[in-house]
Amino acid sequence: FTMGNFYTNYTLRGPSQQTVAKALSGRSAIVTPAQDNCVVVFDEESDNQDVRIIAALASRLSNEANCPVLAILNHDDDILWYRLYLSGELAGEYDSSPSYFDPSAEPSDPVGGDAKKLCSAFGASDVMEVEKILRKSSFNDDGYTFAVDRHADLARALGIPSFGVGTGYQYVVSGELPDGLEGDDLTRV
Repeated sequence: FTMGNFYTNYTLRGPSQQTVAKALSGRSAIVTPAQDNCVVVFDEESDNQDVRIIAALASRLSNEANCPVLAILNHDDDILWYRLYLSGELAGEYDSSPSYFDPSAEPSDPVGGDAKKLCSAFGASDVMEVEKILRKSSFNDDGYTFAVDRHADLARALGIPSFGVGTGYQYVVSGELPDGLEGDDLTRV
């Protein structure tokens, strides 16, 4: 029996690694260098997967850095959940498995998510591909078995760094760095 991934992170489009690190002052966090005009943040407190903490930090970062922020949560590789913030305001929410925590509910298809808004926020053009990734069920043969695979496809379709795929704060501090990153590349707050 192996456990799936548990991670949270934030992808910000536009601001520099230094700007984001300053905005995280007072928190225990790690910021990647910019790639494709985006940086990824791994925040220690967010690893608890409390959506209120995640939402508050995403809103704050989006507001202070005046940029789009995509907050991602992967729960046991069964759920990919995100919130998109623009100028500090919630602009979209997505849950790949909304009935997951209700033991009496039937498995359900993904809810939320706006491919056009996501593409616009991150400068991507393939709205149809993003829509397909968001809508694929986890409960049939052509769907996603693992949420990390959906996240990887979403990052690729949006043209955002794959640094966040499969990675959270605890993974990074224990030495599991995303492909393409060295410890020296990271700014610790």
